[in-house]
Amino acid sequence: MTPNFIWLADQPVRHAAGFTTLRGTPTRREDEGVNRWVLARGVLDAPEDLTGAELRVLVDGRYRLWLNGRPIARGPVRFNPAYPRYDAIDVSDALLPGANIVAVLVHVPGIDLAWYETVRGHWQPVFGDGALHVSALGQAAQGEWYAAADERWRMTESGAWRRGAPRAGWGQDFIEDFDARLLDPAWTQPGFDDSAWPHARLMIAHPEGSEAARGWGEVRPFPAMRRSELAQQQEAVHPPTQIEWVRPVLPRPDLPVNQRLYEEQLEASDPALVSDASAMLRDDESCARVWTHPGRDTAILLRFDPYHAGRPFIEIDAKGGEIIEVAVAEALPGEYGRGRVGDGLRSEGHLGCAHIFRYTARAGRQRFERFNWTAVRAMQVMVRNAPGGLDILRLGSVGTDYAADEAGAFSCSDPFLERLWHVGRYTVRQCMHDAWVDCPGREARQWVGDGVVQFDVAAVSIGPSVYPLHRQFLLQAGESQRGDGLVRMFAPGDNPAEALTIPDNSLLWLISAERYFQESGDEATIETLMPGLERVMQWCARHRGPSGLIAHVPHWHFIEWADIGRSGEAFAFNALQVGALRALARMAQATERPRLAARCIEMADMTAVALAARHWNAARGVYVDSVDPDSGVQGSRISQHANALALLFDIGPQTRWPQIVDAITDSAKLKLTAAPPIVPEGDPFDSDVDIVRANSFFQHFVYAGLARAGCWAWVLNDLRRGFSPMLETGTTTLWESFHPGASLCHGFSATGTAQLSRQALGVSPIAPGYCTFAVAPDVAGLSSASGVIPTVQGRIVVAWQRVDGRVVVEVSHPETCTPSLSVPAGFTLAEKTDRPGKFRAILNALT
Repeated sequence: MTPNFIWLADQPVRHAAGFTTLRGTPTRREDEGVNRWVLARGVLDAPEDLTGAELRVLVDGRYRLWLNGRPIARGPVRFNPAYPRYDAIDVSDALLPGANIVAVLVHVPGIDLAWYETVRGHWQPVFGDGALHVSALGQAAQGEWYAAADERWRMTESGAWRRGAPRAGWGQDFIEDFDARLLDPAWTQPGFDDSAWPHARLMIAHPEGSEAARGWGEVRPFPAMRRSELAQQQEAVHPPTQIEWVRPVLPRPDLPVNQRLYEEQLEASDPALVSDASAMLRDDESCARVWTHPGRDTAILLRFDPYHAGRPFIEIDAKGGEIIEVAVAEALPGEYGRGRVGDGLRSEGHLGCAHIFRYTARAGRQRFERFNWTAVRAMQVMVRNAPGGLDILRLGSVGTDYAADEAGAFSCSDPFLERLWHVGRYTVRQCMHDAWVDCPGREARQWVGDGVVQFDVAAVSIGPSVYPLHRQFLLQAGESQRGDGLVRMFAPGDNPAEALTIPDNSLLWLISAERYFQESGDEATIETLMPGLERVMQWCARHRGPSGLIAHVPHWHFIEWADIGRSGEAFAFNALQVGALRALARMAQATERPRLAARCIEMADMTAVALAARHWNAARGVYVDSVDPDSGVQGSRISQHANALALLFDIGPQTRWPQIVDAITDSAKLKLTAAPPIVPEGDPFDSDVDIVRANSFFQHFVYAGLARAGCWAWVLNDLRRGFSPMLETGTTTLWESFHPGASLCHGFSATGTAQLSRQALGVSPIAPGYCTFAVAPDVAGLSSASGVIPTVQGRIVVAWQRVDGRVVVEVSHPETCTPSLSVPAGFTLAEKTDRPGKFRAILNALT
């Protein structure tokens, strides 16, 4: 059945508008403006004997849905408008026989956001922004039952949200400025009278006369929906854990809402402004009463433990007309050296966001929850216009993240590394939502490079429940592919195809696709991706110079936040090309494309040979970062990045490995370099002597390369060196860099979790999906380690420990997969006992 969409009846429909774009009219209609909030209500009539009912929802924007007065769903998952995904919600236990009342709040931004793309062309000039699809289906005695939103539904635009509110920050949504007096709170309930609301209009535009003759056919929005694999986000309420202070405030009503709370003058602490303040920390029937004095407002700062991604909320009993502003941030003032201890929340410049809502109260008991989630560590509540007192019944944050089963585990003889593993997994959890997001506070964008590392962490620490999220990530990167073959640097979101992009992310996409294939064995998804993956190879082929290397990489030649050599023929970029082409070759072989596999192998080998010849500096025993493509003159800058990729991707003869390893593990020469704004300052650097140290993102590849070269003990020490100062601050999440000036929760910094599970436990797939798998624990630097690698076959459990100069390894595994034990360097196999689904091995150290 063709899915129908409905929308506001008073929003004009202009059938020919999309076709007139051929003559140069704009591809977007913007008459209706931005930041709109639309209410919809309707009935779904269900039969008595219905079983297995499912609700399907898609909107142009974001929504919240209630069924018979009960909140049921939020969404949809972010999508490129050309590839819409609807939410599928199991309502078997919520749908009643007979009339079921559905209420939907739809937010239509009207502009591109970090997580939302406006429609351009096709149907948007015809209908404008906004669209709602709701349908339900299930099985009844008479066969399949289906019902959908149609023109009998009622829809109206709400004026309770101020449309002229400012944006929260770079790429972020509009600040919610909500007046509760302008919206009946019963509008979501079954008994609400919506008869004064206009009926909805079906979004179908039909041609007339000559239009039909020319082939200007029927127009509908989102004509090719597909089902989202992602479940609704899981939620948990977080109350605050501590009140930092209560203070009067000198108000500045002249300032806009995105500045006011941050810039107003705080006065000396006055706890008497709140009675029973500790009630704000309790989830019971007690309340805290807050007063404001003439010419002053009252501010309260609260702490949350731990840091999390959530939606701030407040529940109050008011007289009406009071104003409450709630701001949250990912750090308390003075924490990690950001701001001053005892101060209020302050603006953090262009890298910060005003995560605020403003709420004007009606009379009585009421609750308001922020529409979008963000990072929550500190909450500042500003109460205005409450001389008679305002009762705060509850406040807190509804924590939200991707519903996943944490099936992985890890422990070892080093308590610090064990803690780092858990903090890394928790960090990635806060960055798992309807996409892999870079950070829950500043952006919440799905950057391609970030998602690559986050999957590697989640695959070993969480397991197969993350596969749908990463499958969607891989597909969405492909759906964002530009005409030249590169994928956008983040997608979906406010980065159009014609804009700046990061070419290295396209290479990481190929590498991650093959990593996903090895973990999951999902050949069908790889088949779907292959045409787009091949286009990246074609981009590489077009940009190769006479030497066989790509020079002067266009767009944003990122690699990571480090000052490596990027000019001319850059080693790191071309090395990633080698890894990507070999990954594509393996996928081509698996999907029966031998000619493509051969071309990829040929290109990869030619690139590797050229890198090894042109970039090797025999005097320093390393590969240089860059070479002038015309003269062949080598640059002087050397990085861990380039040389570790040589180890990881077998570039150059292995006889060079000892020199490379000695150089890029020499702590006296390794220097963290400045790369503002994320790394504002670096160490003094002499390019003739020093080597650029990898930052928290590219450590993921550097550590993998060094571990491959037998330097696992050094990696463990470097993890301790890099992350000990961070964890000593008490942080519960890992930062974007080792300096706390940027995001304080960044999934790409959690590589320690992936490295510890992958290297110390030593489990990796040999055949896709772990049908056969390797067990090769690296026992250097630890006296014991144990843990679980979750796979599609089931749990692989590994435990090893040193006993009297020997290493005892015990492994249990699903009987559907076959293990292959590799004896670590420096040991011999003394004994091995096999039983179904497990084995025990004793390794003797070589003298």
